[in-house]
Amino acid sequence: MPSHILPFSSGSSQARLYHSKGFTPKREKCSSDDEHSSQSHALPTASDPDLPHLTPSQTVHMTQITSKPETKRLATAACDVAFSNTRPWELLRKGQGTHKGDVFSVARIAGIMAAKKTPDLVPLCHPGIGITGVEVSVELVGPEGKNAEDYGSMQILATVSCFGRTGVEMEAMTAATGAALTVYDMLKAVDKGMIIGGVRLLEKQGGKSGHWRREE
Repeated sequence: MPSHILPFSSGSSQARLYHSKGFTPKREKCSSDDEHSSQSHALPTASDPDLPHLTPSQTVHMTQITSKPETKRLATAACDVAFSNTRPWELLRKGQGTHKGDVFSVARIAGIMAAKKTPDLVPLCHPGIGITGVEVSVELVGPEGKNAEDYGSMQILATVSCFGRTGVEMEAMTAATGAALTVYDMLKAVDKGMIIGGVRLLEKQGGKSGHWRREE
């Protein structure tokens, strides 16, 4: 008999509705599932105990810092620009600038910008460490008369601070170097023989190694 002429029954309709839904039997979990879930495609993150930018197998990697505590960190670096003739000293001691502008102000700004760009220049530096401050000092030092080739210099100091899991030593040295390169760029019209040198870390604070200061 055709189904459309059968008497209506709520019970039978309800039953048909329940059975019309798809039924997927539950798959029993096997031991191979546990083995697969315990495996990971992630590479190991261990570092060499002496050189943390190397793995134990001596390949290069960016040091894992997730487990390091966040602390206040600070680093100060220095750099010198030695003049090779009297012209830079004569111009700067009189307060004169160059056709590119004020050497001191532009060099300080360059140092600050360089600190912020450190991860783009030094491959294994961590980006986004959250620098909280950059201070750059650019000072003119006159000839001391120690030798005939002493024509004075620019002495640059840079201090960088942050609150994070890794230090800012590279940021401080990059800031000092960036300021020194700018001094050279602005004075090369009168002295192409200037020498940039003495890039060095003077002090660092914070982190596992604590406080370190160069003895000079």
